[in-house]
Parts: sequence; structure tokens; C-alpha cells
Amino acid sequence: MSKIFLYVRANKSRFYLYSRVIGNFILLALLLGYVDNRGTIAYKLLLPATIASIFMTLFWGTIFSNRDFEKNVAKTLIIVDWVIIFLFVYPIEYSNNLFTFLPAFVLLSTIFLLPRRELTPVLITFFLVFTVSTVVFTLLDVFERPLVTYASNGLILGLLTGVALMLLQAVEDLEARQREVLRAHDLLNKKYHKLEKELLLNKQQVDNLSRDVRKKDIEIKNILNLSGQINIRNDSKKILTSFLLTSIGQIGSTHAVILTRRKKEYNFLDIYVQKGLRGIDLSKIRIYFHSHLIQVLASVREPIFVSQIPRESLYEDEINLLSLFGKDLICPVFVQGNMAGVFLVGPKVSGSSFTKEDINLIAILANQMSFVLEQTQMTYEYQDFYAKTLRAMLQSLEAKYVYARGHNIRTANYVNVLSRKLGLSSQDVKDFSYGALLHDIGKIAIKDEYLLNPARITEQETDLKEKILQHTIQGSKILKTAGFNEKIIDMALHHHEFYNGRGFPNKIGYDDLFLGTRILSVCNAYDAMVSDRPHRKALNEKTAREYLNYYAGTQFDPELVKMFLNELDNNPDMTKVKGLN
Repeated sequence: MSKIFLYVRANKSRFYLYSRVIGNFILLALLLGYVDNRGTIAYKLLLPATIASIFMTLFWGTIFSNRDFEKNVAKTLIIVDWVIIFLFVYPIEYSNNLFTFLPAFVLLSTIFLLPRRELTPVLITFFLVFTVSTVVFTLLDVFERPLVTYASNGLILGLLTGVALMLLQAVEDLEARQREVLRAHDLLNKKYHKLEKELLLNKQQVDNLSRDVRKKDIEIKNILNLSGQINIRNDSKKILTSFLLTSIGQIGSTHAVILTRRKKEYNFLDIYVQKGLRGIDLSKIRIYFHSHLIQVLASVREPIFVSQIPRESLYEDEINLLSLFGKDLICPVFVQGNMAGVFLVGPKVSGSSFTKEDINLIAILANQMSFVLEQTQMTYEYQDFYAKTLRAMLQSLEAKYVYARGHNIRTANYVNVLSRKLGLSSQDVKDFSYGALLHDIGKIAIKDEYLLNPARITEQETDLKEKILQHTIQGSKILKTAGFNEKIIDMALHHHEFYNGRGFPNKIGYDDLFLGTRILSVCNAYDAMVSDRPHRKALNEKTAREYLNYYAGTQFDPELVKMFLNELDNNPDMTKVKGLN
């Protein structure tokens, strides 16, 4: 009922139109009862009454139905309806049950359409007109039983009015209750927001109180994390970069650098890692061990402010470096009691001064750095030894097998270019390149009578071919004994395996072939074809390309063949190695 009332109130103009249409249908129904007796007084009264009612409906529907409800016009039409009903229809159809619906619809329209404050006088007028018309028609002897007619019609209209008013009152009470609920909801909502603000303020206070505790916890965790990185074999530069990021993040600095002594024979420190100094080239900075700056740092052995260092006896490089750090912090790093590095931390983003806690954190980080710098020095020494070992192995191979001269270097260059094209990590690129350099090292162990045999190797001469291919197995053994990593060993062992699993020595296919080995297989085959061999002269580039395309998907990875040939056509880096055809 509430929804009906809300609809009526929102669409009063249309509701009044619909109620008038229903009233018109009732009048038409009553009129049809006299169609066969058109000469009667009843027909003559009902016809103009019906026409007048329809005209008023059309008038309202045409002008007012799509506009805001015109209360005064509606009241005028309602009064005219009463006149039509009680002067023209009532004296004729008072005994017809259908007649009762006519005043009923007008009454309901009045109750639902007019404001409550105007309803009482209108209803009194309605029943007054009803009563007066009954008295008048009774005196004119129109009604046979006037009291029964008045009582029956009045009772029905009165009950209808009472029920409608009760429903209207119930709906209004519900609306009033709903407004109270909404007011209560708004009040509770305001209280909720107030409590929420208080809770937020309390939370901020708690956060402020615990901020220092959390900061200390983070510092401890970061230091422990850095310690964990030191204990595993990790890249020194990455670890030191983590130190810089930790210092920048926790202290809030704009930039920082670490200088280190890269080799024992060096008598100077240079920039190893830096963060936050974009566009500034520090690669040529040298801080010599006999300098006054190093002597000052060696004497204090702890973090000090750059402003505390006298500038009179400093070299140009030292002045240039310290100028980037103004009044910031500098800390020496020692390895086994000897100066091994310097740690500089730039100003805070906030502009605030360094605290005692900041200085303590830098001292802790510098202490941890000493282990990393020791590892760095050992790494450089190992890399130097590693490079010398590689050169010795390659020279041994080329001394025995003249056809290997340039082949390994060119092949390694191809592998390097393709690995970078594939977006592999720098470590993988390095390992794959080393693997390509050493992939034929096993040929040292193959007898010259097989390796340098000028006879053309055919599919039928499997014995000779297999003896030569033994260099893959021998090479993997040599590299494993020398301590090379598994990637390099795998490339030496499997570079003659086929994509379809029919190669040498283990007949493993794509699913089991290591990526570096698949890259090497393509690059090695191409360079071998365009190079001289004991049993043939170098093939032309076109023939080598046709061979790769023909065996793509059987001997070679088809995607790598496509990439290799594309790089060969478009990438100048593929032809930078001296001796490339």
C-alpha cells in the first residue's frame, strides 16, 4: 500500500487521469443500458453527463497529465463531477449497484490527490452535496425508499472513506517512522564518523610511538639480511649495491658511493658502486694510499663528517669527490686491519642532520662491507687466474689443431650476441660465452690421425666420425677436473646433440637440451661450415645458411636458427671478430 501511495503522490496528474477514465467507462456502461430506450428521460440525462465527463477527461489528459499536478484545476473538475453524479446520474441509477463505483472513484481520487489539510472541508462538502441531493429528490418523489437509498449509498461511501483515510494515515505514520529511522541512522552515522576519527587519531598516536621501534627492527633485519648475502657466494657488486640502497633507504640520503681497492697490487681506491649521482662521471677518481685523506681515515677508523677533513693537503681527485658530499659522512672500511675501501653517504632528503643512530648504522654497514671487499679482492684475483687458464687452454688447442684458430672466438661471439638478444642475465651471457670458447677443448685428447684425417667423412664412416666426436666427452672431463661450472661442462659435452634426439653422445632432444647448448649448436655448425677443415675447403655463406634452414627442427632449434640468421643479416656485432668470413 505504501508503494501505491508513493507512486500516486509522485504521479498525481496521471493517477487523476486514470481515475477519470475509469469513471468514464462506468458512465458508458450505465448509458449502454438505455441505448434501446433513447427517448427516456434517463438516456437524455446520462448522455450529456457522459459527454461532459469525457470532455473533462480529454481536457485534463491533453493539458495537465504530463505537467505538475494542478490542484485548483483538479478541485474544480471534482466539483463538476459531483454535480454530474448527484444531479444527473444519482436520481436515475440510485438502485444500480454499478452506480456506487462512480462516486467511490471520485471520492478515492479526492482523498489521495488533495493535501491532508484541505481534505476535511472537501469531504464534508461531498457528503453535504450527497445529502442535499437525496433530500431534494426525495421531496420530488424520485426515490421509492429514500431512507434505504440514502443509508445504503451513504454507508458504502462512508466505509470507503474511513478505510481510505485509515490507510492514508497508516502510510503517513510509516513515512514518519521512516523519517525517524533515517534521522536516527544519520545520527548514528555521525557518531560512527566521530568515533572513526577518534580511532584514527589514536592509531596515529600509536604509530608515532612505535615508529622508532619499527625503524630499529627494520634496520636489524636489513643488517641480518646483508649478513646472509655475505655468507653465500653472491656477486660482490650486487651485495655492495644492497648496502648502498640500505643506507639511502634507512638514513634517507640522496646519494652514496663505495670506493675499493680492486687488486692487491693497486695503490689506490676507485669508485666500485654508486647510487643517486646521475650524470656525474666518477670513473677516473683515484684516492691514493699515501694521500693525506687516507691517513686521516686510517687514524680515526670510524665515521666522521666530511667537513672535519682539512682540505689544504688534498689532491684534486679527493677535493672533487668530497665536494659532492659537503658536510656529509665518510667512513673507512678495513680488511684484516688494512684500509680496503671508503664509504661516503650524502645528505638527507629531508635536509635534517645526521643522528647518532645514523652514524652507528653507517659504522655497522662499513664493518659488514669489509667482508664483501675481501671477497671482491679474492674474486678479481680468481677472475685473473680464470682468464689466464682460458687463454692457456685455447692456445694448447690451437697449437695442436690449426683449424681451431679463430673458430672458438668467432663462435663465442655469435653465442654472446644471441644470448644478449634473448635477454639472458649477464652471468648466463658470460657462462655461455666461456662455454663456446672451450667447447672443443676435448680435441686435445683426440689422436691426430683421426682429428687431422683428410678423408671426407660420410654417413657410412661412423667409426672415424665417432672417434672424432669423442672430443665432447673428453672435453667435459677436462673442464670438470679444472673446476668449471656445470653450464660450461654441459656445452662441451652436448654441443653435437640434435634437436630431435639423434645426436651424440647421449641422444637427448629438445626437452633435455640446455639452452646454452642449443645456441652453441647453431653457432658452432655455421662457423665450422664457413671455415676450412682437414677434409674440405670452407663452404660459402649461402650453402651454410641453406644447411641451417634445411636441418632446422631436426638437428637445430628452429627458433634459434631463425634468430641467428636474422642477427647475421642485421646486427653488425656478429661480424666484429677478426677472422670472420
